[in-house]
Amino acid sequence: MKILFVDDHALFREGFKLMLARCWDLPLEIIEVASAESGLDAAAEQAFDVIFLDMGLPGLGGIDSLRAFRLAQPDASLVVISATEGAQVVRQAMQCGAQGYIPKSADSGVLREALARILDGEIYTPEPSAQHDTGDTLEALLTPRQAEVLAELCAGRTNREIGDYLAMSEDTVRAHVTALLKRLDLRSRTEAVLLAKRRGWF
Repeated sequence: MKILFVDDHALFREGFKLMLARCWDLPLEIIEVASAESGLDAAAEQAFDVIFLDMGLPGLGGIDSLRAFRLAQPDASLVVISATEGAQVVRQAMQCGAQGYIPKSADSGVLREALARILDGEIYTPEPSAQHDTGDTLEALLTPRQAEVLAELCAGRTNREIGDYLAMSEDTVRAHVTALLKRLDLRSRTEAVLLAKRRGWF
């Protein structure tokens, strides 16, 4: 089985590879890279059975990196490995083509179950934690359109770029930003991005 492992932390890569060897009793050929850009270069040269991707990478990261890998390797099982466990970001990753989403906090038992399901062609996502059942979920606080705009703010896009990406005018984007800041009781875009990251929404 040919695997591409994209993560910028060498120690985590080493530990994860050991767990893979214990969980999958298969000959494994693992190519490891520290950036999405290097991973996409590798994906352009050879086909992989499974791609493990950390979306919190410097440079190309987040949902944009996931979309890029899905386009580059449409037949691969694409599995997100992430320190973020928010329900919204998990759902967004699955909508963008991920077959699995494994939190970095997962123990060996959870990892074994996740990998077994993925190997069988099933979908794996973490169980929602209690914090996502409260009124502080993204869905409870913002409209779907406001949530989309917030996601693009987290990706570092300007109002004009968000408008182009979501097919709306800059004035409409600006109105959504103002509304979501008021709803979240925040004063700036930066505060909104920090809150979203802290709560694991994106």
